[in-house]
Amino acid sequence: MKNYNVTKINELLVTAKSALVVVPQLGIDQLSAALALALTLKKKNIETKVYCPTKPDANYSKLSGLEMLIDSYNQNDLVITLDYPLDQIEKVNYNQDNGKLNLIVETKQGSPKVAENQINIAHQSGIADVNFILGEESLLGANSNMVNSGNWVQISPSNNIKPWSKASLVDQDAPFCEMFTFLLPLLTLDLDPDSAKNLLIGLRVATQSFSINVSPETFEAGAICLRATQPVEVVNSSQPIQPNQFSQPNPNSIPSA
Repeated sequence: MKNYNVTKINELLVTAKSALVVVPQLGIDQLSAALALALTLKKKNIETKVYCPTKPDANYSKLSGLEMLIDSYNQNDLVITLDYPLDQIEKVNYNQDNGKLNLIVETKQGSPKVAENQINIAHQSGIADVNFILGEESLLGANSNMVNSGNWVQISPSNNIKPWSKASLVDQDAPFCEMFTFLLPLLTLDLDPDSAKNLLIGLRVATQSFSINVSPETFEAGAICLRATQPVEVVNSSQPIQPNQFSQPNPNSIPSA
């Protein structure tokens, strides 16, 4: 069992309400790990997106969480967030006034007025409270400067700590899916069947079905993921076991193979 130092990552997550997971270079190992992280963050009620500039093809169709994947990221997009009950909003519209754009939020009759402190305006680059990147930001091309603002966690198999990272995790001896198998529990994120399945798929591909680039920890990670994908058996303890429920073994019999 690997025991990474995740103190700084946990400090960033403790107050986070939104997260962005960035995959600069498409690969099953990278994307499987990213989606596993996103699924576990979502179950913690952290709004999460996964950004990868390359669209995955049919080879990735068995991964869970693909609906959280985006392939475009415009740092100049303006995001206006209202901290206001959605069920009290009638509709949202816009119009033009002398070349100026007006956004109109109509509330339902009898609803309270939207207060100024309920309006948050931000560019897309700053929308997430915590951002994870799996690999090198230089592979993002025009969007490589997205790491220059916000709280970033760098996760990489290369020992090249970036100055912009608020926290980092480097493991030169493991694929991403092995790293994340041990990382998620350390972040108090539950390894559920969907995220475990993703990690197991990534492990199998990265190691060619556990035949290359493996260590004892690799097999341990595989066992953890396989165990997490199994359905939990429910035992009905209200039904007592009867004395004759199981037959007594015959001491002279030979166990079958």
